[in-house]
Formats: sequence, structure tokens, C-alpha cells
Amino acid sequence: MTTLDEELKANGINVICPLKKDTISGIASYVARSLCMKFPELKLDYKILYTGIARLPMYLADMENSASGACYFYKNQSMYFRRGLSEREIQRLAVHESIHHFQEVSDFDGNLIRIGLCSYLGDKGYGNALNEAAVQTMAAYATDERADIVTYYGITMPSDSPDYYPLQCNLLKQITYLTGASILYDSAFFANDKFFKKFKEIYGENKALKIQYNFEKLLWLEGKLAEISARVQTEELSFRKFKRCIRTQDKYRNNIAKLFFSTQNLILKIYFNRKIKEVYTVAAIEEYRKQLYNYRNLIGYNDEYTFFNDFYIEKMTELDVLYERFTGDYSLAVVKKSRISRIIDSIKRILGLGKMKDTNMEQDW
Repeated sequence: MTTLDEELKANGINVICPLKKDTISGIASYVARSLCMKFPELKLDYKILYTGIARLPMYLADMENSASGACYFYKNQSMYFRRGLSEREIQRLAVHESIHHFQEVSDFDGNLIRIGLCSYLGDKGYGNALNEAAVQTMAAYATDERADIVTYYGITMPSDSPDYYPLQCNLLKQITYLTGASILYDSAFFANDKFFKKFKEIYGENKALKIQYNFEKLLWLEGKLAEISARVQTEELSFRKFKRCIRTQDKYRNNIAKLFFSTQNLILKIYFNRKIKEVYTVAAIEEYRKQLYNYRNLIGYNDEYTFFNDFYIEKMTELDVLYERFTGDYSLAVVKKSRISRIIDSIKRILGLGKMKDTNMEQDW
């Protein structure tokens, strides 16, 4: 057995057989067409994409550790798909893996330097979770994934990728609402620094790195929870060990929810606190108000989550002060003309944060 075979097995990949050439050709055609159609701003060339994908070795395999059922292995530039998937499912999954292939940057010795938004120092990658969210966001859009309202770990959220990396994709969409999506697609596909430079402009380097770290920690916590869940489902445990596993699962779920909300609040607070300092006209007040109000359509929430409502009221009060300063009028004064208890209730109704509950059963990821 070669070192590569051993490494594949260590990653839970047991190769069954290669895919047929006509199957690979169909995959290449679907992926190249989807990417070219959905990302015209990237100016992708269909023939180059098709050729690059069609030459990749692709295999059916038994896969123990892949939640999606597909894996791109950069060391031999090959794709692996879980046995039992339909050809259509394989084509859709291949979009994600093909983006990984094109975003890969290696040195002359074949050592991986960068893959999209993730940079490598030796075997250590920085920004892997952020990159996975970017790739899945692109893949979901390219394959016309149906957006949905989902609940994971007690968090209800809108998601363009309901089944894969839903928390990370949701938080990334919140970020791209502020940075723009095109710059993300460019950096993810071509492995450049444009997105992170824009990210740092908005949040500062330390906070940008903090948010990136939170993405990594979320992915790590979900992985640990998945390990424990698999143990509960597959092992014969004593009652004491079973109860300990259940408590540990609850701890991880709570930690995931706390980290998600703290990251969401950080993304929201830093941007809009900075942005309000740039408001100098009545027109800018209205632009700011609309941008903050529309942000409500992106956030995750649960029954205890009040940060967005409180933050919205705080910023409306600040805008009232600015409006008076600019015009000498109080006609914008939503908060000052109402009692605060009534305002909180009305803001909750306006923002509609309680209307999307119970649309999906809660899931673990």
C-alpha cells in the first residue's frame, strides 16, 4: 500500500473504482456551464474550465468522514464521490470540489501554499472554515440551491445552503451584505487578497482575524459534536457513559449557539457603529436606516435573542439626534415620541423576528 493510499484511508476514503470517461465528461460540462453562467463577473472561459475538470481522476468510494458525500484530494488532484449517489447528485457536488481544484496554489515542489481564502504555513491552514463557507456559497448559487429557513442548535436562520455549512454560510452572507459578494467570489476562486483587504478596511485587522478565528472554532465545535453523536449511535455504551455523552453534546450545542450569536453581533455592531460616523446628510440617514433595517432578513435568532432589536432602537435614537441637528425638526423621531416599552414591541413586530419559527425541525450539523 502506498503512502497516498494510506492517507486516503486515514481520511476515511476507500476507493472502489474510477468513474467512466463519459461520466467525467458530463460532470465537467455541467460544472463549467454552471460556473460560467452564474459568475459572469469572473470572466471564466468554458473551454478552460471544462478541460481542467475533465482531466481530473474521479472515483467512487466508501467515505466515512464526508458529510457531503464528496471530497477533493489536492495531493493527487482527484475527486472522490460516495457510493450510491445518483449521477445528478455527483454533478452538483462536483461544483464545490471543482472550485477547490481551481483555487489551489502550490509551490514548485507541489506544497500547498493557498487554497482560496485559506493560506498555509506548513500543514497548518488559516482561514479554512471561511474558505469552505465561500466555496459552498458559490456552489449553492451555481447549482440553484433552494434557500430556506432552517434551525440548527436552536438557532433559526435563513440559509442559501440549508444542508452544508449553514451557520458559516449565513454569517458569510452577513459579511458580504456589507462588503459586496463579487469581491468574495473573485478572491475565493482566484485565491487573492481582495476580499480580506476589504474585510480589514471595514473591521480592522484584529477584529477581522477574530471573526475568521470564530469561523474556525465553529467548524471545530461542530466536528467534535459530530464525533460524539456518532459514538452514541454506533457504540454500546454504559448508562453512565451515555449520560456523559449527552451532557457533552448539550455543552457543545450551547457553545456553538453562543459563538454564532457573538460573531453575528460583532459583525453587525462594528460595521454599523463605524458607518453611523459617516452620516452627514438627511439622505445618508435614510440610506443607513434602510441598510440596518434590511439586515434583519439575514440574521439568526432564537427566543432569547434581543441584540438586534436593542441595537436597532439605539441606532434609531442616534439618527433622530442627527436628523434634528441637520434640519431642526423632530419628524424622524420614532423613539422619542413613543414609550420605550411600546417601541420594543413594535420593533419586534416590524422586524418580524418571531414569524419564522417552527418551519423546520431542529437539526444537528
